[in-house]
Amino acid sequence: MDEAMDGDAVCQQLQDNAYDLILLDIRMPGKSGLEIMAWLKETGIDSQVIIMSGHSDYRIVRQAFKLGACDYLKKPYDVDDLIQAVGDKVLERRQSRSRATTDWSNPLKGELFRRTLDHLPELVFLLDERKCFEYLNHKVESLTGLPAEELIGQPLSRLVHEDDIAKLPLFFERAEAGEPITQEIKLKTHSGGVGHKDFEIILTSTLGVNPALAQANFSPEDPPFLGIARDITERKQTLELMEFRASHDSLTDLPNRNLFMDRLRLAVSQARRNGQKFAVLFIDLDNFKAVNDAYGHGIGDQLLQKVASGLKNCLREGDTLARYGGDEFMALLPSLDEKKDAATVARKLLTSLETPFRFAGCDLRVSIGTSIGIALYPENGDEAETLVERADMAMYAVKREKKNGFRFYS
Repeated sequence: MDEAMDGDAVCQQLQDNAYDLILLDIRMPGKSGLEIMAWLKETGIDSQVIIMSGHSDYRIVRQAFKLGACDYLKKPYDVDDLIQAVGDKVLERRQSRSRATTDWSNPLKGELFRRTLDHLPELVFLLDERKCFEYLNHKVESLTGLPAEELIGQPLSRLVHEDDIAKLPLFFERAEAGEPITQEIKLKTHSGGVGHKDFEIILTSTLGVNPALAQANFSPEDPPFLGIARDITERKQTLELMEFRASHDSLTDLPNRNLFMDRLRLAVSQARRNGQKFAVLFIDLDNFKAVNDAYGHGIGDQLLQKVASGLKNCLREGDTLARYGGDEFMALLPSLDEKKDAATVARKLLTSLETPFRFAGCDLRVSIGTSIGIALYPENGDEAETLVERADMAMYAVKREKKNGFRFYS
């Protein structure tokens, strides 16, 4: 074992003698440790290098590994750790020399591994320090419509949808810290036109700054980032459909009673805070049971769908129309300036039902009217349940008097 106190002396020793292992500090007088490693690479001197440094900077450590370091000890280090690292690397070097003369299958392993990756259902990729693709398995073509060869050397952002580009800086920053990070990101697709799919991407740095990496079998040629992308488009669509069905009526696709009450409570909270007015309309079809009995539930369901479409077309974008149950609908009209504005909407709703409804496949026309009760916030109540109850009372007053009209609660 020999010792040298500065960079120039290290180079001289290496020219004069052959060493299995070099313990090299990154900072030293004369040439730095990184400069010596670059010189080793240029001259072709075959020695393993363990670097020692007080640096925890990811980029400096990565540069050392890129130049050929086989291990890393962070100062101050424990002497037992140093002895263990030296012993491991000397044994590893001897075993490597033995394998080089006996293992004829090594040249095939990389190709077999890549073929295995190509048959995975996920997209697997490696990124260099510029966040550009250095490797992609062939799954990228079936998932995005672009061949791997076209993307090599291109940045990951080339594939990311514009809506999610802003997620990338923090995504990489967290991955560089050494822990695998999972993020939902939209990737652009080019199959049958430009579109996008939803992916769950796991990104990890092949070299973090945590101490555990000192025991990793790290190759100096490994790119800094490994990513695995799983297509979750169908899963997300299924979840979104389930959430939609839980909050919407299956026949009309309108919000159901639960969603309507949630929106009404939110409207109460906002109006109370901002000093606004709004209206709740209880809409009940007249003589709907007679239509069902006369023509059957199939025609009855079609009629409810046509009525729902007509009523919805009368409302503003920010209003809510819900199917409350059976032949009952509810409308929420937020941010009303005057009581007469609610009356104007009620007249539009009544007018939308004046023309008889026709049904495909049969020579049938059905006319139906509706009774509408209106409750105003805060005039008729300051709680969601109270407003619904009083709009209901106003609606029944219309049914008792004449039907097919509207009335305010009083």
